[in-house]
Amino acid sequence: MMRRKKKIADSILIAIAVFAGLVFLFPIFWVVRSSFMGLEELYQTPPVILPRMGTMKNYKEALQQSDLLLQFRNSCMITALCVAGTVLSSSITAYGFSRFDFQYKNIWFMLIISTMMLPAAVTLIPQYQMWNKLHLLGTIAPMVVPAWFGGSAYFTFMLRQFFQTIPKELDEAARVDGAGYFRIYCEIILPLTKPALIVVALFAFVNAWNEFFYTVIYLNGHQELKTLTLGLYMFKGVYSTNYGAVLALAGIISIPALLFFLIGNRYFVEGISMTGIKG
Repeated sequence: MMRRKKKIADSILIAIAVFAGLVFLFPIFWVVRSSFMGLEELYQTPPVILPRMGTMKNYKEALQQSDLLLQFRNSCMITALCVAGTVLSSSITAYGFSRFDFQYKNIWFMLIISTMMLPAAVTLIPQYQMWNKLHLLGTIAPMVVPAWFGGSAYFTFMLRQFFQTIPKELDEAARVDGAGYFRIYCEIILPLTKPALIVVALFAFVNAWNEFFYTVIYLNGHQELKTLTLGLYMFKGVYSTNYGAVLALAGIISIPALLFFLIGNRYFVEGISMTGIKG
């Protein structure tokens, strides 16, 4: 009886997982499907599921009318700097909170975590004024520099949870052998936290690659610094928009993020499961 109930429960969970997967995959399918359609099929009512005669016209138009190589280079440069800064600064901050005891440690950690509750719009004006006074508007500095100063409160919290699962006896043994705190961080903590660091890198990559809000504010009007997301936003006509070409460009932009996630998927699942072991 118990086995039968377990099988029924497992079947229900599998069905829910499959349904959820199809729901999440449907927008990707719709973008790819629409990118191979002509305008007549694209606006047809009721909509067709698959294109009757696939065409590459949308992709050709997207590549011809957008400076894709320049935008791709800018996106890669900004994303790489953001990912490196986020992983490094978040891990160092989490290492400090998980391994050291100092005055008001818990209060400082609560203050850092509380920043997650602040909407981006609240700090937008002060940040804009700061970058303006530093004469850094129209550069990639507003996009990259914050990643090197703590990265994200969420990533700091997640890595701290992971670091707390590592026995402190390893640190003590290393200190007996003459290792300093920085060497312990580099040679003991980082190798043991590779899954968690890959999770942080994945999230940071997706956030930086898909960033649109701050690119419009800080990089709009600077043609040489346009990213792929900003280029996609600008890829529209004054009076009309070729949505087939827009969807084709959107599909091209999504490929690196999907590939990055598929490559790190195994570590992603492992890291997510391990960061919640200890509160």
